[in-house]
Amino acid sequence: MRRYLVIFLAILFSIALFFLTKFILQKLTKNDTVFISSLISLIGFCLFILIGFLYLEGNTFDPSYSYSPPSIVDGKVKDGNFSK
Repeated sequence: MRRYLVIFLAILFSIALFFLTKFILQKLTKNDTVFISSLISLIGFCLFILIGFLYLEGNTFDPSYSYSPPSIVDGKVKDGNFSK
């Protein structure tokens, strides 16, 4: 679910960046405003995706860990734990 959120936010960010760049370049009266805005928007999209995935997925646990669920031993509950 987080990956879809990152992709959605990156799309919104790149669209906003496109229009902001186009507006600024039109105020400066540049000729290739759409091309430059598209290029900056694509670069911004890629950077946002990369930073978003690295930030959100960098703190996940190692999938090589195995989990043993809680169990009952001699009438007492033994806690579950992760082990390598």
